[in-house]
Amino acid sequence: MRVHTYVIATDAGSAPNYDMPAVTLAVCKPRIRKKAKVGDMVLAFAGSKVNPISSHSVVWAGIVSEVLAFSEYWNDPRFASKKPGRTEVPDNFYKPTNGGFIWQPNPVHGPEAQDRDTGGLNVLVFNHAWRFGGLGPLLPEHFGLRMVSRRGERIADLPDFKWHSLETWLNAQSQVTTEPTNQGKSCSNKLPRLPPAPRPASRTKRCS
Repeated sequence: MRVHTYVIATDAGSAPNYDMPAVTLAVCKPRIRKKAKVGDMVLAFAGSKVNPISSHSVVWAGIVSEVLAFSEYWNDPRFASKKPGRTEVPDNFYKPTNGGFIWQPNPVHGPEAQDRDTGGLNVLVFNHAWRFGGLGPLLPEHFGLRMVSRRGERIADLPDFKWHSLETWLNAQSQVTTEPTNQGKSCSNKLPRLPPAPRPASRTKRCS
């Protein structure tokens, strides 16, 4: 199991987007979206604004079930509910046209974010995901996934026995059912099977 870890700077419901029918990562984290494959895990640790006490708490994690191009994401009727006007925190706002994209007005990212967002090439879909929020559980050190720096991303390959142990640990933790912790900022958290409760995010904020 390949695991992509990063530090999530804000927890506002857009990256990842937890609206049904599946958790998606369509904006922010372009390097992860370029590299992640079906079957990989993405796991986010809390940044200092999300959890000022511990840098090793897990905000969310998910196993990649699909990797879509932006044009596929836009045209897929399953994800129409993630477009502007359909939800308060959309992530499906790059309309394909003539080999490029037209930014659609939204409360998450302004047009200045288009190159960075679409530079990630792909949209990651997670049918299996966990969401713990800003005050999530501390990941045990023995998994070897903790990040020393609060910037950038890291990739680790876990042997099967350690992956099964990690999955067991994730399943044993209590998941969050409340609103995101960083209201009014772009980029981050809700689970498809949980009632959505995000609020509009400021398009002037940038994600890491």
